[in-house]
Amino acid sequence: MTASLNIEFTDLEQNLARLNDLLPAEQMTSATDALQDLRQAVGTLSSLAQARLATAGDLVSRSRLTAEQLSELNALISAQTDIARVRVTAAIADLVDAQGAAHREGLDQLADVDFFAFDRHVELGAAIDTIGFHMLQVSEIEDRTRLKVIQSIVADNLDLAERRLGYFPSPAAETRARALVALLKAELEPDGGFSVMDAYLRTQEATRQALETIPENVETLSGFSGALLERVQSETRAVQARTVQLGGTLTVGLLGVLVVALAATVLAWQFARRRIVERLRALASHIGALGQEHYDRAIPVTGDDEIGQMERSLDALRLKAAEALALRGELENTVIQRTGEIVAEMQAHDAARNEAEASSRAKSEFLAMMSHEIRTPLNGVIGMLRLLESDTPVGSGRNRLATARVSAEHLLALTNDILDYSSMQDGHAKAEGVHFDLRDLIGQLASFLKIGADTKGLAFSVDLSSSAPLALFGDVGKIRQVVINLLSNAIKYTSSGEVALLIDHALNPATGRHVITFAVTDTGIGIDPENIDRIFDAYGRTGNFRQLEIEGMGLGLTISRRLTELIGGGLSVESEPGIGSRFSLTVELPEGNIAQVEKIREVAVNDALGKHVLLVEDNKVNRMVAQGYLDRLGCTVEWAETGRDALDAATSETFDLVLLDLDLPDMSGADVAARLREMLADAPLLVALTAHRLSGTAEELAALGVDVALEKPVSPRRLAAVLRGEHPVANTPPPSANTDRTLSGLREDMEDLGPSTTREIVEEYLLRANELVVALSDAIDRADHADTGRIAHQLKGAASNFHLVRLMTLLAEIEAASKRGGDVRGIAETLETTCEAASEDLRSAARDAGLQLSVAKT
Repeated sequence: MTASLNIEFTDLEQNLARLNDLLPAEQMTSATDALQDLRQAVGTLSSLAQARLATAGDLVSRSRLTAEQLSELNALISAQTDIARVRVTAAIADLVDAQGAAHREGLDQLADVDFFAFDRHVELGAAIDTIGFHMLQVSEIEDRTRLKVIQSIVADNLDLAERRLGYFPSPAAETRARALVALLKAELEPDGGFSVMDAYLRTQEATRQALETIPENVETLSGFSGALLERVQSETRAVQARTVQLGGTLTVGLLGVLVVALAATVLAWQFARRRIVERLRALASHIGALGQEHYDRAIPVTGDDEIGQMERSLDALRLKAAEALALRGELENTVIQRTGEIVAEMQAHDAARNEAEASSRAKSEFLAMMSHEIRTPLNGVIGMLRLLESDTPVGSGRNRLATARVSAEHLLALTNDILDYSSMQDGHAKAEGVHFDLRDLIGQLASFLKIGADTKGLAFSVDLSSSAPLALFGDVGKIRQVVINLLSNAIKYTSSGEVALLIDHALNPATGRHVITFAVTDTGIGIDPENIDRIFDAYGRTGNFRQLEIEGMGLGLTISRRLTELIGGGLSVESEPGIGSRFSLTVELPEGNIAQVEKIREVAVNDALGKHVLLVEDNKVNRMVAQGYLDRLGCTVEWAETGRDALDAATSETFDLVLLDLDLPDMSGADVAARLREMLADAPLLVALTAHRLSGTAEELAALGVDVALEKPVSPRRLAAVLRGEHPVANTPPPSANTDRTLSGLREDMEDLGPSTTREIVEEYLLRANELVVALSDAIDRADHADTGRIAHQLKGAASNFHLVRLMTLLAEIEAASKRGGDVRGIAETLETTCEAASEDLRSAARDAGLQLSVAKT
């Protein structure tokens, strides 16, 4: 087509040259210039059409390559994002079992690394999607300004993508991705796809400009033709026909050239539009659908050229993306399922923890209940020792009795401390400061150490700093208990050698207080370093203790540590296996007033008070002990076993004082007190007797409806004070050592109460025990939990007077189970055999003690 146009233009130029003599030079020059411009414009249009075709082909090739690069890059990003998601899931799963510092480090790792890396992957995927969406639309852009905007967007997102590639977990994937990003960035270079498209748009603009010049040149040539025609007509009519013919020929030729040029341009544009632009536009539509995750629409292949190859690649990308979407759904379902499993495991852990806490509370309640019940028989033990001590002349015999009494009182204090242990678990315990004589305390500790050391044939020593003050102010009971626990352990675990007690003193110049250190040193078995911390655990035992078959540490050191913390002191230990141990208690105390130190000397009082007393107590053994005290105090005594009997007695006689047990079988002591105050206009003094720990506050007494509360075992001195009209505070006997067992207890009772009274007490127990066992078995068979608990409690209190430990333990379990409403039949299977064995033990001890029991009562 270009060659044909050149031939036509050559003919026009030759024809125009032949007319050179017919027209003025100026018109000829104008016509020649117009013809040259027209020829140049047509040539430019032909060149531009060829250039556009070549550029369009280059754009197709570049679009196909770009699509392949974006497909590969999207695949890499998808794989690395899945890896990052899996790491987040794994980190969440690890947090379930992590505790303490590991849990905090796991949270930091999850928040600062895993989630952060996953967000960068998401940003990278979004940037690549944006790049692909814009780069694949380049071929259909018709505005160079729009092209520049898209080029800027692509450049920014490529820079962002290049920065985010550093978060890839795989170095190989990062290297390949950087290479692909570099290839995409190459399209932004002067020889890249954007420059090619810019050249294509410039060619299109030049074509429009060339088309605009053709009408002007045609008009110029048409004017030239008219002028030439007029000139020929004016010069000669002879050549008019020729001139007209020539003008017509020229006009037709020019119009033909114009039509041909326009037709060529239109054909070229239509071809490019049909073969390239429309297909690229359809391809861009499919890319947009993929960007919106519409993977169900197939992408048809419209040819075998580069655009067709790009369509095939894009359809393959669609299939891969659909597969990736399905895999992502499966992964999300897996994550949801695993999360549910984790939540279920956490709920199971919570349930197990709650169950363990409930078990721990049940054990603490059982321990507190047992400790409470142990206090009941101590009433008889301590009471008899006090009576015996008061009847013994001053001398070594009385000192031994005082030591025995202090030891029994210490057993009571230990029982109280077990209750304190339960209270400390709930944070209810508190320190109680009093003025005390330091040297009197050390004398008690030395006496305890001497008895224990002499029993095992150990050497002992006590050393007090000469600078120590006479009196201090602090909780002497807790200090005494801690040091006695340390001394007991030292004696227990020392088979030979020495146990020493060193009391050091220093003055804290900053506070003006005295720093007292009680150091207990022994030459016993020692403790391994890895077991040091465990000895302070409740019921903890070390390996050495098990190997030597020595009884465990029990609650002693556990309570000691907690008591030490309660009084603001420090408890430390140094030990070496095979050499010995050193336990140190350090307390900082203010100086006390020696004039305010209470001298605790429990001596039975022999006064003729002449009071008429009503004793309300359902336990016959406890009744006999209390009556022994009252008889020595010159009182007349009437007794009642139940609250109803007490009410009847109080309305039929006039009493000066009512000793009222709070735990009666038919009604509570508080109810009895309330009824007495309602029934009697002038009610006698109401004194509560209880084995519970009481503070003796006005609010507590008002709640019970009594005037005074005395804790069991009752102190004769305090009982005498109440009978005289003095209202003492609640009992706080000093801590002391362990009690003896059945035989020694019977011998002490014989000394305190006399053989006859002791025999009556034992016979009464044996008879009453048989009756109570029958009643208890019947209550268990009837599944009557109230009667079962009441009878078990009553029998246990009676058995505790004779230290029948196995029977007491069984009855405590039955009582605890009945209070919970559980089935006690399994626990009570051995009740009769255990009770009979306990009775036989008591009979044997009575025979060994020289008591002649009545056959009828046994």
